[in-house]
Amino acid sequence: MRKNKFILGLLIISLCTLRVFAGDDEEAVKQAVKNYYYLYFIKMDKIAYRSILTEDYQFLENGELFDADGDITLMPKPDSGYERTDTFDFRYIKVDGDFAYAVYFLKSDINDKANSTIHKEWLESTILRRSGDGWKIALLHSTKITKPEN
Repeated sequence: MRKNKFILGLLIISLCTLRVFAGDDEEAVKQAVKNYYYLYFIKMDKIAYRSILTEDYQFLENGELFDADGDITLMPKPDSGYERTDTFDFRYIKVDGDFAYAVYFLKSDINDKANSTIHKEWLESTILRRSGDGWKIALLHSTKITKPEN
């Protein structure tokens, strides 16, 4: 009986520990997705941005397919007067070993040099691959949400 209680105790501790690590992975995946946008649209740092992408990275948007080099050529220039604020609504995150994917809505308020603000929304999915202690983006698929005009 005593041995069974000990084994049960170890099992409970193990399950709790796994859940903590899974929660840590989920938060790390969320942060990797947010960092992707921060480096691209806020810092506009091509070198740092490239470092968070896998070698076989693919970006799918508006029916077009880009690799890392093609995606980076579209990055706004730091002196463009472009400012952006992003809000994420994560709906699903799945971590399976060294792979993860996230599904989320992205809302962005974009200001340009003329000080006009544009509001855009997307439904996106991202596939990530564990690299060392962190996550790298392997694929991002973006679907623009268009709302009917009244």
